[in-house]
Amino acid sequence: MAESIVMVLTAMLLGQVVMSVPVLLINRATRAYRLPLALFLIASGVLALNAIVPVAFPDWYQVYTVVGFPMLFVLCPALRLYIEGLTAQTHWALNKTALKQFVLIWPALAASCLMALLPMQQHRTLFVTDEVPGGLYAVILAGAMLVLMCLWLLECGLTLLVIAKRLLAFRAALKARYSNLDDPRIFAAKRLVYIAMCIWVLALSSAFLSSVLGHTILTLGSEMLIALILIWSLTFFAMQQTTPLLAPEADCALSKQGALSEGTGSKYHKSALDESQSARIVNKITHAMQDNQLYLDADLTLQKLSQISGVSPNYLSQVLNETLQMNFFDFVNHWRIEASKARLLTSQDSVLHIALEVGFNARSSFYKAFKKETGLTPGEYRLSRQTDRQ
Repeated sequence: MAESIVMVLTAMLLGQVVMSVPVLLINRATRAYRLPLALFLIASGVLALNAIVPVAFPDWYQVYTVVGFPMLFVLCPALRLYIEGLTAQTHWALNKTALKQFVLIWPALAASCLMALLPMQQHRTLFVTDEVPGGLYAVILAGAMLVLMCLWLLECGLTLLVIAKRLLAFRAALKARYSNLDDPRIFAAKRLVYIAMCIWVLALSSAFLSSVLGHTILTLGSEMLIALILIWSLTFFAMQQTTPLLAPEADCALSKQGALSEGTGSKYHKSALDESQSARIVNKITHAMQDNQLYLDADLTLQKLSQISGVSPNYLSQVLNETLQMNFFDFVNHWRIEASKARLLTSQDSVLHIALEVGFNARSSFYKAFKKETGLTPGEYRLSRQTDRQ
């Protein structure tokens, strides 16, 4: 019964990989950063065959290990490159620098060549019965594989740290460009990263505890189920991304257009705005927000504000961060919260209705922003002001 479940889960995982890889690579706009994900999925599919080949095709198991062992060292760099491409703030593509992250694949390939030359009986001893092999050749191979596995575990830990750091930088970049983070594409990207990291931590913890305690923590069926959830989650959320999240092409065009309107071609990091120029930009965007009530637009972005105010996105970001001491996300939400205060006190509309009316996309986002700004929830604010009036 247990073997049947493993077979079914493995078949589902392989089917998911076979169907997903072509679909992921169809869109040319996202193909560059989806290619590492496709590599991750293919490697996962090859590794999943380890649950079937020894049972169904034992005579081919040595050939499988020769092919499958290097695939283990594709997982971490491929996932890391996918997250890097997904969260890139500029044009991103695979290059020689990115390919250097696959550094462990070369010693793994060398170990695979040694596996191919290993006598059948010694291969069975090493990979099937899990016993200490006899002969110097097999002992050297076993030692090399042990070292590579230790390096792989270290690489997995490093991958988690790199992804976490990348995620923090990505969130800051989103807040610099978007007034709402409840957009389905952004939501999907965040959930993709969180789910991938959680499952990765679970898999790493299981592998570590298994090696320490000397026995497996999870059954083969459980491991296959975890792998299936990871693959399904990655592919499902990846398919939600139909265009680059941070739209570098649009940002670049608007930056050039805005720079011309400001009378200078300086880039943000080279900019030297003086106090009078900064004050003039603050006055421009303040009037744009007041006169046009731009904050009511739930889809307001830094680029839209740039077009309406005639100020380049680079200068807008600089003034918001250096003069007003806030990012674009907090700047727009400040206006929305100020508008919501009057509505909370002069109407009996629900908090959700008011939140949507002033430009928020979700009640939870409104609550979080309102409490950050005032120290109170919208309901507490309304009640406290009504009590003060009495």
